[in-house]
Amino acid sequence: MLRNVGKRFIWFLFGSTVFATFIGYVLFKAGLISFQGIPKSQRALNIKERDRSKRVGRIRVT
Repeated sequence: MLRNVGKRFIWFLFGSTVFATFIGYVLFKAGLISFQGIPKSQRALNIKERDRSKRVGRIRVT
């Protein structure tokens, strides 16, 4: 009896995880939700900013 409840609970967790993932994917593709992140252009600017203060020999490139 207890073993059967454990199996059903595990299958419930698995099924609800798959269902939630599918719903999230559909909402993401529909454009109704989005994840926060640095835009690619901003990331490129940050990389350029890091390279700007690089030393070349005795001269600091700014």
